Amino acid sequence: MANSCWIGAGSLGPDGTRVNCVSAGPIRTLAASGIKNFRKMLAANEAQTPLRRNVTIEEVGNAGAFLCSDLASGISGEIMYVDGGFNTTAMGSLEE
Repeated sequence: MANSCWIGAGSLGPDGTRVNCVSAGPIRTLAASGIKNFRKMLAANEAQTPLRRNVTIEEVGNAGAFLCSDLASGISGEIMYVDGGFNTTAMGSLEE
């Protein structure tokens, strides 16, 4: 995803087109309920993320709306993580 975002931003930028990506944490949806052990995945994510909670579909949508808005007119080639900070915890909590 990252490379596609960067390549898209570089190739489409000269035409004034912005390309950004949203990388979301696990979200409780009807489709996700069909994934084996998804509840365990949610619980593990919640325990490890700095905010100690999972993100909502509304939060992910808000990030996308921001990136599409004029408020983000100077942003291109970025990956916005909407995961409660999980992306910053590659090893998880060391307190366990």
